Amino acid sequence: MYGVICCPKCRFVTAVDLKFKTKKCIKCNYNINLKKVRVIFKTEDNNELGILIKDTRKRVENGNLFVEP
Repeated sequence: MYGVICCPKCRFVTAVDLKFKTKKCIKCNYNINLKKVRVIFKTEDNNELGILIKDTRKRVENGNLFVEP
């Protein structure tokens, strides 16, 4: 299963494989503990991830990440 998360340090939106415990942010090198960070979207299909990341980045820029569109 895959997920879309936002780095708690720099707010960079990225996709992760949820079978792992941690993910290193490619922008700021922060080690993200996947148990402690909120997963914004979950999906089984990795082809969907590009669309979900693009949508989430727009929502982070607008400041309404956890508000339904």
